[in-house]
Amino acid sequence: MRLSFDRYFAVHAPALEAQLQQWGRPPTSLGRPPHYDHPHGSDPAGRALLDQMVQQQLSSGGKRLRGLLPVALVAAAGGPQPAALLLGAAVELVHNGTLAHDDVQDRDRLRRGLPTLWTLVGEAQAINAGDAMLVAPLANLLAEPSLSAELRAGLALLLADAIVETIRGQVADLGLRDLAEPTLDDLMAVHLAKTGPLFGACLSGAALLLGAGAPELAACRVAARHLGLAFQLRDDLLDTLGTKGRGAAGADLHEGKWTAPLLLAAPQDRQGAQRLAEDLRRAAAGQELLPETVAAWVQWARQRGGLEATSALLDHHLSQFNLAAAAALPSACQPVLQSLVDRLVRADG
Repeated sequence: MRLSFDRYFAVHAPALEAQLQQWGRPPTSLGRPPHYDHPHGSDPAGRALLDQMVQQQLSSGGKRLRGLLPVALVAAAGGPQPAALLLGAAVELVHNGTLAHDDVQDRDRLRRGLPTLWTLVGEAQAINAGDAMLVAPLANLLAEPSLSAELRAGLALLLADAIVETIRGQVADLGLRDLAEPTLDDLMAVHLAKTGPLFGACLSGAALLLGAGAPELAACRVAARHLGLAFQLRDDLLDTLGTKGRGAAGADLHEGKWTAPLLLAAPQDRQGAQRLAEDLRRAAAGQELLPETVAAWVQWARQRGGLEATSALLDHHLSQFNLAAAAALPSACQPVLQSLVDRLVRADG
């Protein structure tokens, strides 16, 4: 019997949450012990607030996909689960750090239906929490005594590279709003840089723990490219359908962002696309779009086939992901990968 994504990953969820909690438990912050606390202080300065903010960010929910994927893959192939769990927790913390920063930059007030961190603690402190979640996981991997020196260095390098590339993707995302009318290729380049790298760390890290060589690691990077694009295309669909956990349909429109359904609908109505570009420029400049305006553009994308074309592109990248992943990972991992593909086909949040 083929397990669903939710059931497959639920097996490993308690262990992941325990590892995340362990890294957030005193006397450490994010797993890092304080070396420069005041000798007469009762508690290292800032630790309690930092821990509280990190827990607030982690408690906002989410599927923990990036955290669970490495351990599920390694467990399926009979590999070292404790090491995969450390990798998964590190990637999950980094991912949440990027979300804390992303919410500040995009001025998102809701994520997964809950208030974003910056709306609770302010922009400056949310940035501080995000910074800590980007850096501490690297130190945790490099200091982990249960891993060999070779694995410590290899996993930390994979994650460090992914962090830099993800930041590059966010730079490109913000820069995309300066283009009068970006192309689909422009958007896909941003999607790839923002989402592919951390999936690459998950897949390549799991492969490394399973003894993969250079050909398998190269195939992991190809698989991660397609998985990242599929994930972002699905995210664009969820935004258009209003099932993204950020309020009503078209939250990206409110921020002045082009999405795949909009760009794929544009060739069917060039005059409408020009008017849309003007509205998006105003939104990106801080001028709020009326709810009825956003709803009208969502409907415009639907009527001109933007959703159907995005769904077809999503299916293509999921198919390519399957092919690349089959070459990258042992056959025992295939049920896990298929459960992920089955889940991403669903556009229900």
